[in-house]
Amino acid sequence: MSSQKNPVEAMLKIALTTVSNHYQYYHRAAMGVQTPQVRALLEILAETESELIEKIRNMMRFGISEELSEISDADLLSEDPDSTPFDLSREETDPRIFVCNKALDHEVKGYTFFLSIAARAKSRVVSRLFEYFAYVKLVQIRRIRRICESF
Repeated sequence: MSSQKNPVEAMLKIALTTVSNHYQYYHRAAMGVQTPQVRALLEILAETESELIEKIRNMMRFGISEELSEISDADLLSEDPDSTPFDLSREETDPRIFVCNKALDHEVKGYTFFLSIAARAKSRVVSRLFEYFAYVKLVQIRRIRRICESF
């Protein structure tokens, strides 16, 4: 028997670490924010990360076949995210804009990270899985844009 680790399991551990770090970031930031709108945004982002953590843990326990069947034919990344920061002239005076830009930057980095792994993966399964994780980040970016454009 080979002692090599399953490459999908190893990659899921990387994804879990990344998403857990994002969760911690949003959770800590939400606890330190006074503005109700900004706190709500950060709590929503933390909740989404928490849901993804649970999904990755389930993939590690039960396998990824269900997730792969969901994404097998989907064109998840048909467009790049809009990474344009919000009004930089207001960033220093409006804490909502400051937090929105930080969250946007955080999610764009996550999207780029997951997409780079998907592009370099030697396995089509790992590639599709990380495209899925990048897609989750793309959805987060859209959510940030939708909420923050109202500020």
